[in-house]
Amino acid sequence: MIYSFLKKVCTLALRVYFRKMHVYGREHIPVEGPYLVVANHPSSFLDPLCIATQLKPKLNFLAKAVMFKNKLVASILRGLNMLPIYRAQDDPGLLNKNKEVFQGCYDKLAKNGVIMIFPEGTSEAERRLRKIKTGAARIALGAEQENNFSLNLKILPVGLNYTKSCRFRSEVIVNFGEPIAIKDYLEMYQANGMNTVKQLTDDIENSIRNLMIAIDEKEQDELVEQIEHIFKTSLPQEVDAMEQVKLSQGIVDAIRFYQKNDPRLYDDMAGNLDQFFRKLESVGLSYRSFEKIDKRKRLIPEMLRSAFALIIGFPLWLFGIITNYIPYKLPRFFALRITKSEAFYGALLMSLGTFIFILFYSMEIYLFWRFTQLGILTLCFGAILILTGFFTILYARNARRLYFDMRLLFKLIRKKELMKELARERITLINHLNLLKDQYLINNSVSD
Repeated sequence: MIYSFLKKVCTLALRVYFRKMHVYGREHIPVEGPYLVVANHPSSFLDPLCIATQLKPKLNFLAKAVMFKNKLVASILRGLNMLPIYRAQDDPGLLNKNKEVFQGCYDKLAKNGVIMIFPEGTSEAERRLRKIKTGAARIALGAEQENNFSLNLKILPVGLNYTKSCRFRSEVIVNFGEPIAIKDYLEMYQANGMNTVKQLTDDIENSIRNLMIAIDEKEQDELVEQIEHIFKTSLPQEVDAMEQVKLSQGIVDAIRFYQKNDPRLYDDMAGNLDQFFRKLESVGLSYRSFEKIDKRKRLIPEMLRSAFALIIGFPLWLFGIITNYIPYKLPRFFALRITKSEAFYGALLMSLGTFIFILFYSMEIYLFWRFTQLGILTLCFGAILILTGFFTILYARNARRLYFDMRLLFKLIRKKELMKELARERITLINHLNLLKDQYLINNSVSD
């Protein structure tokens, strides 16, 4: 009952928090249990929410045991189907308790249960897959062994890709992969259990990696982001989110290729990109703003349309800012004081925002009803609260876009020669990157 209610609340909260939630591979989700869900872990408890709201069965979650220290918190977590898992980095002396946890997992899987595990063991806001722990493989094989490999247990890999999980109204891609059937490992397990655990762990790692943008070297992240800016801003509007993920992973693979096969070319490419983006930063422009230089003839008409929309929408924005400002700002205030971790900030922001908005909206609607004593008018007021809240966000985005367009126009007038130089550099970079892309694709097709 509590789980079903919270699932509905979380589904609504996620739809509000994310501008778009793209879900792929639903056809891979098993019709029934038992199965294990394994995924990368870039954003704390946003990750389980994004996955759990897409699955019909009631999930059981493995969470780090340190969260269960407080008795009240522990009882709440257990009520939400969470089981403690003991990690060596927290307290090596408690690792023996995992035997009970594993047995509890075996029992749930034997009853067609579904368990979610994040096998990296920690949550970091990075576009990379950290070393996978063996726990998921050991639980899957142990459950099948205890039931003579008759469970038909599967492992469902999931890749999570966020545009920016800590940013309100960002986007997330939930990518379900093809399930791994544990019965396929029977003969190998009978021959050598330890080797099978290692092989299954490697297979889980590869399955998750293929569903996400995986940048192995952290120092490459900035370079990948720079190339993404150049290529993705020129993509047609109809290109879907999964194609963009594939493009990003293709960029990562190409960078690895050139770093390995032509380090000098790689260094030149990285240096030229870094120099170009530093110049943009020095004049106070983002690439998204600067790429409008190709459409500068349309810049003034677009600015006039934006300004007109801001003037017309000002009364609605004023109402929205008065009624939504405090609940909009408070979650950020508290989240920033609770954590500095990007991986946890987004999850806290969404959770606190859901609670605070419900609280403030309830108070405002109640006070309006007390003042008017008119039920229908109060319902209308509640609907207007929500609608103007979203309108205020769109209004702010339009105002921000107008501000950056004005800055670009100002730079085009005041720093004409520098802007022409940057425009030439941009074209040179685009042509060079396209040439490198073509060479990489040719080499890749030859090696295949």
